[in-house]
Amino acid sequence: MKSFFTRQTEPFVYHKNYLLLQKRWAEKMKRVTDGLSKTKLIWGLLFFTVLTSGYLIYNLYRTFYKEAEVSTASKIKTINLKN
Repeated sequence: MKSFFTRQTEPFVYHKNYLLLQKRWAEKMKRVTDGLSKTKLIWGLLFFTVLTSGYLIYNLYRTFYKEAEVSTASKIKTINLKN
């Protein structure tokens, strides 16, 4: 049986638009963070991590542990109601 996962023989080539976008994003982030000290960058990273982690935990809690809300009856009237 032939293996499903074969070693890639030629290197993967990214699309030129992807590489251009990646380069522009890196340059923009470099300009934005040029004046910040290492301490401020670390605090910014920690703040971003805590903020996004808190949002993820909140969404997980809301999804799994909140009691199922009772849906209200629909106020839409049906057409061609047969009695």
